[in-house]
Amino acid sequence: MEHGEETIRLILPRESYGPCVEGALNGVNFRIPTGVPVEVPLRIYRVLEESRRGDPAYAEWMNGFTATGGQKLS
Repeated sequence: MEHGEETIRLILPRESYGPCVEGALNGVNFRIPTGVPVEVPLRIYRVLEESRRGDPAYAEWMNGFTATGGQKLS
């Protein structure tokens, strides 16, 4: 994470993602644990959000996320 980069606090549901979420963004690898509160760079959150758009439960997921003030992804 770059110094001063904006972050967001969230909880990724273990039921949807398994024990962790792994990926790469612009050549930087990341591994995010699920089921616990974490802070991630906003750019990684946007990738996660975009990946969920094809999910039939996306609208319900987004409603849960916005209802908690952006604190939970479920």
